[in-house]
Amino acid sequence: MDVLTIQSLVARGHVGLNAAVLPLQLLGFEVDAVPTVVFSNHLGWDTFKGKPLDHQWVHDLVDGVAERGLEDCGALLTGFIGGPELGGVVLHALDTLRAQNPKAVYACDPVMGNEDGFFVAPKVPEYLRDHIVPRADILFPNHMELEFLVGRPIGTVAEAREAAQEIRALGPETVIVTSLEARAGFPHTIPVVVVDSRGAWQAEVARLDVPVDGAGDLFAAIYTAASLNGEPTEDCLAHALASTHGVLRKTVDLGLPEIALVAARNEIVTPSSRVPVTAMA
Repeated sequence: MDVLTIQSLVARGHVGLNAAVLPLQLLGFEVDAVPTVVFSNHLGWDTFKGKPLDHQWVHDLVDGVAERGLEDCGALLTGFIGGPELGGVVLHALDTLRAQNPKAVYACDPVMGNEDGFFVAPKVPEYLRDHIVPRADILFPNHMELEFLVGRPIGTVAEAREAAQEIRALGPETVIVTSLEARAGFPHTIPVVVVDSRGAWQAEVARLDVPVDGAGDLFAAIYTAASLNGEPTEDCLAHALASTHGVLRKTVDLGLPEIALVAARNEIVTPSSRVPVTAMA
C-alpha cells in the first residue's frame, strides 16, 4: 500500500517529509512524497535558506503522481499548509486520490500554532477550520489548535474529550488531541486524548526537556501507518506515543539539536517502552 504525503522538505533535520517518510517506510508503506517548500532547515533555527514552492507547481506534481496510479494509495497525510492556495492543492490531491481509491483515508495535522500563539500566515487557521478539517478522517490538533477549532479554552481532559467530540461532528471520524497542556492536573506528564465512534481513550507520557521540532509530524505518520495496518484506535495511540517518546528519549540521551530519527529508528517498529492507554468513562 502507498501513502501520499504533502509536507515541507528540509535539507537538514527531521521535520515535515523528513520526519514522516522514514517511519512510513519502516512500517511497510511506499511513500509518494510531495514537497511544499524546500528549506535548508526548519524555521526554528535563527537562519534558513530556500523558499516555498509555487502552488501550481505542487498541483502539477500531484497530477504527475496521479498519472502513475493511485489505486493502491491508502491515505493522504498532510501537515503544515502555508496558505489558502496550497490548501486548495491539498483538497485537489484528496479529490484526485479518492477518484482512484474512494476508500482512501485523509489524515491531517492542522498545523496552526502552539502555546505561544499562531505561527502560520493570516487566514490559514480559518481555511483549515472551514475547508480542510471537515474533509479529514483523522485529525491531530494540539491543545492550541483544539481551542481554536471549538472557540473556547480547554483546561481538563474531560473538556478535551468534549471538544474532540464536537470536532467529530464537523466531519473527522477520529480526533487525537496530541498534547494537552493541563499542567494543573498533570504537572510532570502530557496527556493525550483520542475519540472515535467507538469511544474515547487517554494516555500520558513524561515531559521531556527536548526543544526540537518534528515530533508532531513523526507522531502523525506513525499513527496513520498503524491505522492503515489495521490496529484499533487505542493501539494506534499506544504505538504512536511509545514510538515518538522513544525517539525523543534517544534525542535527549544523545544531546542532539534535531530529533534522533535515524539513531532511534528501531523505536518506530518496536518501541522499547509501553504506554498504557485507558478507556474514558
